[in-house]
Amino acid sequence: MRYTELGESGIEVSTVSMGLWAISNDETWGPQDESNSIEAIRTAIDVGINFFDTAEAYGGGYSEEVLGKALEVYDRDDVVIATKASPNNLGPDDLREALEGSLERLDTDYVDVYYLHYANPDVPIEDTAETLRSLREEGKICVPAVSNFGSRDLTEILDHVPVATNQLPYSLLWRPIEHELLDLCTENNVGITCYSPLAQGLLADMWASPDEVPDGRARTRLYSCDRPMADHDEAGVEKEVFEALDRVQEICREVEISMVHAALAWALSRPGVSNVLVGGRNPDEVRDSAKAAELDLGDDVLDRLTAATDSVKAALDENPDPWESDSRYH
Repeated sequence: MRYTELGESGIEVSTVSMGLWAISNDETWGPQDESNSIEAIRTAIDVGINFFDTAEAYGGGYSEEVLGKALEVYDRDDVVIATKASPNNLGPDDLREALEGSLERLDTDYVDVYYLHYANPDVPIEDTAETLRSLREEGKICVPAVSNFGSRDLTEILDHVPVATNQLPYSLLWRPIEHELLDLCTENNVGITCYSPLAQGLLADMWASPDEVPDGRARTRLYSCDRPMADHDEAGVEKEVFEALDRVQEICREVEISMVHAALAWALSRPGVSNVLVGGRNPDEVRDSAKAAELDLGDDVLDRLTAATDSVKAALDENPDPWESDSRYH
């Protein structure tokens, strides 16, 4: 495993980290056995992963509860816990209450990284920032962070409080942050934590056509708005996606590497990226994903992978929100 500093936070994190949305028993990911989740988290620690990312919104706090159970046999200082406050909880009193609820579910006195899951335009950002500073001074959080913040909101919050990282969707198949947001993060020493680096399974070589993708995974703007759970109004780029996947797979066969490893190694190679979140639902998935931390594909392969998905990037607009046409990223 390799480790890096999360932005300029002073917190060292494994470059391959564990995201816990997939264990929340929700409509996107489906049922999940709790014992498998706990075993997967403990396997992650065994292979060197030290960063665990969850949120109060994941399964209504269930993901946090499972993480707390899994970590109860470890020294708290050996792991980095990140969780997120939902956008309707960004008012000062609400934010405090949300954090207390997360701490109780996680069975800990503090979280290392506390994210604002999305910005809330109805709450003055200076009020939220002041509360984050207070929580940090009280020792209940180590560093503030943001998730799904676009250029405007990121610039605004940085005027009031430093943030360690911006958690953003970024993968070979989802590259809108390359238009502006990636550079803004880098210029301001804000780390980038990539979520969905495998595009909800597309880059894990799970499906041969769009029709095979479960509706819970086919909600993003990569897919047609005709999918039952879609919240956008766009035609999607399914043709471009599956043509690009064929090109990526051909490269992977040539260099004898799995698509999962190629996708994760590509994301880790991008400028400004601190770590990628993998959503292992069982120990085998976690062990396999962790191997990507050690890979160096070389510039030629990385450039070929980038070129293989340029058509998908070109078919999308600059909106970095994978879920909604009327972006919540500002």
